[in-house]
Amino acid sequence: MTLIQTLASHVRPHTDDIALALVATLLVIFGDTINDLVRRLVRPHPIWVRVGVFIALCTFGYGALSVWLTPVLDSYLRTLSSGMFLSVVVGAFVGVGLLAERYHSR
Repeated sequence: MTLIQTLASHVRPHTDDIALALVATLLVIFGDTINDLVRRLVRPHPIWVRVGVFIALCTFGYGALSVWLTPVLDSYLRTLSSGMFLSVVVGAFVGVGLLAERYHSR
């Protein structure tokens, strides 16, 4: 077994957690932007509509995205060869880290 295969065999059992971490992190990074967009859309409506929309967005919207996107990403990661799996996982975390740094340093 090569070093890459050995590393992948230790990381693969955590693919579902990796997928959830990536999805959740992306939602955190883009949550402010999504909230601002929704806030602009509902601004002219009465307070009870605005509150209802934000309750729905935060509970159902973000929750649904987490529940639906995590298994999709998990399934995709499981189809990759060992080398690609490690490359995509490491690249995704580096990419998300860079994105978070760049996006929130504005």
